[in-house]
Amino acid sequence: MAYFIDILDIQLDLLGAGLLLLASWVFLNFSISYDKQKLSEMNMDYGYFLVFLGIFALIFGFLGMFAWPLPSSYNLILVDPNVLHGIVLLALGFASLNKAPLFGILLGIAFISIPIIVYGDVILHFSLTSSPTAAAALYILIGIYGILSPLLQTKAKRYWSFTALISFVLSGILSYYIGLEAIFEHTAGWMKYTPWYG
Repeated sequence: MAYFIDILDIQLDLLGAGLLLLASWVFLNFSISYDKQKLSEMNMDYGYFLVFLGIFALIFGFLGMFAWPLPSSYNLILVDPNVLHGIVLLALGFASLNKAPLFGILLGIAFISIPIIVYGDVILHFSLTSSPTAAAALYILIGIYGILSPLLQTKAKRYWSFTALISFVLSGILSYYIGLEAIFEHTAGWMKYTPWYG
C-alpha cells in the first residue's frame, strides 16, 4: 500500500484556486485600465501567492510522478499535468514579482499547453474518471487558452483578456466541481482504511 494516497481531490481544488486567481490577475492586468503604481503593488501580492501555489503544485506533481499513488494510467493523465500547472504558476509568479516582460513566458505557456489538450482528448477517448466529459472539458479549455495566451501581448489584448476570463472562470468552476465531488467519493472509499502501523 502506498504511503501517499488520494491526492487528486486537493490537486483539483488547488487547480481551481489557481485558475480563478489567474482570471483575476488577467482582469487587472489586461482587461481594465488601472493605476500603474497600484497595479504594480497588487502584482507583487499576486506574485507571492502564485509562487507559493506553484511550489505546492510542483510538489504534488512530482510526488505523484515518483510514487504513482493512483490506479493505473490515472497517474499519467491526472498527476503529470500538475507539474505543468506548477511551472506556469511559478513563471507568472516570478514575472509578477520582478515586473518582467511576459511574452517569452506566455510563449512557453503556449507550448506547455499542447499536451494538456491531448490529456483531455485521452480522458474522453478512454472514458476515464467518473466525469469524463467534465474532466476533458476542463483540460481542453485550459489547453486552448494556454495556446492562445501570447495574444495577450498583441494590440487586441483587451479582447483576448475577456476570452481568457471566460476560459479561466469556466475551468476553475469545473475543477472545483470535480475536486469537491472527489472529496466525497474518496472519503467514502477510504473510510475503512487503517494504516499498517495501527
